[in-house]
Amino acid sequence: MNLHPTARTLTLLGGLVLALGGCAIAKPSNDDLKNRAQTTLGKPVTTVSNVRSDASQTYFTASTSNGEYNCVLPSGGMVAFASMGGVVALPAECTKQ
Repeated sequence: MNLHPTARTLTLLGGLVLALGGCAIAKPSNDDLKNRAQTTLGKPVTTVSNVRSDASQTYFTASTSNGEYNCVLPSGGMVAFASMGGVVALPAECTKQ
């Protein structure tokens, strides 16, 4: 079967939009957030709480024996797609509360 070039292009783009659309709503697990915060802080994280997301970032609080940290992790669209595929593992950015 030989599709018209325009139909083939639209089909491929439609599939790509559907694939990336699902990734845009994928949230990292609490274990993943904990591991990324531990990597950034260089100390054990006991709990992760107050997890919330918008279209491009995941915000959370990481608790350690030295106190709590506000952390941000890029998590939308292509970042989520690349992270889930193991291509990149972006560290969280954390600041002490």
